[in-house]
Amino acid sequence: MPSDWAFVSIDMELTNRCSTGCLMCPREAITRPEGFMSENVFKAVTDKLVSEGSLITFSGMGDPLSHQKVFEWIYDIRRKDGDVGIVINPASLNRNISQRLVESSPNSITLSFPSLRKSVFEKLCPNVSYEDALKRTLELIDIARGNVGLRVTGIITDINSGEQEEYVSFWKERGVGSSMTVCHGRGGNLRLQEIYAPRSIGLESGICSLFQFHTFVTWEGEALACCHDLTGATRIGNLANDDVSVIAEMKRRALKNSMPFPVCGQCDEALRQCPVPQGLPPKGRKERSRFFRSVSQEEFVARS
Repeated sequence: MPSDWAFVSIDMELTNRCSTGCLMCPREAITRPEGFMSENVFKAVTDKLVSEGSLITFSGMGDPLSHQKVFEWIYDIRRKDGDVGIVINPASLNRNISQRLVESSPNSITLSFPSLRKSVFEKLCPNVSYEDALKRTLELIDIARGNVGLRVTGIITDINSGEQEEYVSFWKERGVGSSMTVCHGRGGNLRLQEIYAPRSIGLESGICSLFQFHTFVTWEGEALACCHDLTGATRIGNLANDDVSVIAEMKRRALKNSMPFPVCGQCDEALRQCPVPQGLPPKGRKERSRFFRSVSQEEFVARS
């Protein structure tokens, strides 16, 4: 299991390109290079992470399903006894893609379905038909049932603040776990007054517990403070080239400052308030699962 807390959880960005155009994703602020992860970077990074016992999640600022190697790479990690999840949106699905995704056997699939209210959904995702998205989502649920763990997540904004109960009930009736998280400002990059008003979550303390056990890796192998760094200014190292011990040490140095990067001073993500990790990193999958349950997002949404 991980030699350092920094490698308990990894978000791996296969690409930072996406054509969905969701309002809560400030793509216009991305200034770091755009592209797709290469075979060499993938192998160098995942060899280290699988050896560490990290939970790898294909996520980030792009659409992982748009990467031509995504199914092959999920299977490759699982074949090596690694753990990998994926975060997707329904716009990229069709029956063939859903079938291939399930057959690649990720540990989990998280599907982003912002709102069950048609008018809200199509405002947040203007390039996606609500009816098509729902049809594709239900199709994936049917294919995944009994084969792969699937969870649906929504987002609470200023235009659907009372939706959570009906949202969870709808998906529960279809045998799927779900949750809604409060829209946050993506490190100060989201500036849409019609759906989001900045808050002060965790800013007084300056502490981000998430930074301690979670590392974000770009499609180039760059380790950044988090996915909300859209410029690459918080570079900690390059996991394709650097040993994990080098990245871990750089993160420890950064943690000596309560607000180590400018983007941290603008972040109002609720998870920055989660409990500070104590003791040694989880020794196995069961310990890791217990730890993740202790920092579940629903708990901190309720507090915010």
